[in-house]
Amino acid sequence: MAASWLLAASLASATPGKLLILLDNSTEMPLASLQGSTLLAGIHLEVGRALASEFGKQASFLVLPRKRISDSLQNGDADLLCLYRPEWLPGPFQWSRPFLPNAELLITRRDQPRPGSITSLAGQGIGTIHGFRYPELETGLGKNLIRDDAPNASSNLKKLEAGRTHHAAINQLYLHYQQKLGQLPVALHPPLVLNNYQTGCALSRRSQISLPQLNHAITHLVNNKTIARILEKYR
Repeated sequence: MAASWLLAASLASATPGKLLILLDNSTEMPLASLQGSTLLAGIHLEVGRALASEFGKQASFLVLPRKRISDSLQNGDADLLCLYRPEWLPGPFQWSRPFLPNAELLITRRDQPRPGSITSLAGQGIGTIHGFRYPELETGLGKNLIRDDAPNASSNLKKLEAGRTHHAAINQLYLHYQQKLGQLPVALHPPLVLNNYQTGCALSRRSQISLPQLNHAITHLVNNKTIARILEKYR
């Protein structure tokens, strides 16, 4: 089974008519709606298709556990991985210009004291996602960072609701989407902003797409408001 998957991935990435894009299987809406290994909807799908169109290709998505993404990209099993930061994915990758805004937030149950700073979280359990890196928390708390890992953001919200944790790190796009749908299961304080950032794409050094080509495509999608229109659909 593993050999068959590797062969399929290699063939897909080598197909001239396809742009093969990696995706972490813990990703949730609005970034991605997944059914098994199939991407059904979300920002990843729309951004991937828009990029592929710029190259005259068809977007194809390879959904993997986070721990396998780095090796897969290094091996050339896919062309690129988007909506990431270099701090999250160390490795010998080329990085595009940042282009998609987001923020890392710290949310707290309203029946608990709201933290005024990162340092005030020392020694307190924080809901995090298994395999994710949190540079701001790691730098600000060091050995006093107590992670309480879950498979995804939805699981962290459930832990907050049950009172198993009082705080959780969460990205702004996900939080705003849950608020839009009215699906937040617990009352929260206004979030503490850990970091505002923009994500880009990590490009495999084995991709047939060059970094200048990728940056040119991204710049075109930003300038013609394609990226802004995609984001607006989920706000």
